[in-house]
Amino acid sequence: MTGISKAMLGQIERFESSPTVELLWKLAQGIGIEYTMLLDSSDPQNSNNSINQEGSIFAPVYSSNGSKNTEVFVISLIPNDEHLREPHDNVAEELVHVLEGQLEVFYDGVWHLLKTDQKTKFSAAQKHGYRALDSATKFINVIVYK
Repeated sequence: MTGISKAMLGQIERFESSPTVELLWKLAQGIGIEYTMLLDSSDPQNSNNSINQEGSIFAPVYSSNGSKNTEVFVISLIPNDEHLREPHDNVAEELVHVLEGQLEVFYDGVWHLLKTDQKTKFSAAQKHGYRALDSATKFINVIVYK
């Protein structure tokens, strides 16, 4: 259901491997839950409430608590960091607003450059992704499930 091998799932369950953001995303999509439900959201100040992957931080700000409606993240990418995602199984729209730096957003088969205070939206039912250029960038990512 998740597209993740049984061996990798076993390593994660036994705390022998730390899952990447992309792996957590596949897991959540495969079992039909919101990504943020895999994180400890009981305390918004809790460092377990965000994923730190090689210097980039994916911090959930809001989740619709299982109603599969909306998730909001503040994402900070280190220079030259890139994250590509497969299409969402369910129909969803993503909205991106750049807070600091420059960000390239991949959708419709093309990388789109956004600078500070610029925004875009696109269907997440396609391959999409995010890439920081030669400086750190911070942006808001809103996922609206339909």
